[in-house]
Amino acid sequence: MKKLAVITVLLAGTGAIALTAFGQGGPGRGHGGGMALEQLDANGDGNISMEEISAERTERFASADANGDGGLTLEEFTSAREAEREERRAERMTKHFERLDADGDGVVTLAEQDAFAEDRMERMFNRIDSNDDGVISEAEREAVKGARRGFGGKRGPRDG
Repeated sequence: MKKLAVITVLLAGTGAIALTAFGQGGPGRGHGGGMALEQLDANGDGNISMEEISAERTERFASADANGDGGLTLEEFTSAREAEREERRAERMTKHFERLDADGDGVVTLAEQDAFAEDRMERMFNRIDSNDDGVISEAEREAVKGARRGFGGKRGPRDG
């Protein structure tokens, strides 16, 4: 029974690694988590073949197979997934920093941070202030709460 459980985990891991080309975000990945289709076009001809998809899947599996034995242990699978998550986190942090660093000098000043926050708050305020009267009424706040719960209404500040 234990052997069956290990095989099941390995097969699930293999399938997950195989599908990560489509299901994981990260550097070179598209919005929404999947790999950017352009990254799968290995020969740059503008088309994606099953051979290119298979090659990507094989490469990602080999990368996860730390000991090179042709199989993934739970530890290898977990380590590969954690590395992918860390890579995505680092990319998100870099992109956020670059958005804050308005002049691109590699340093975020208090003025840049404040300008970013003000712009964001203004956009959020304008989104909630549905009647454009310069005030967020209780009814507008309730509409945002309803939209967040999926009951319709104007989109809330985190929707987008």
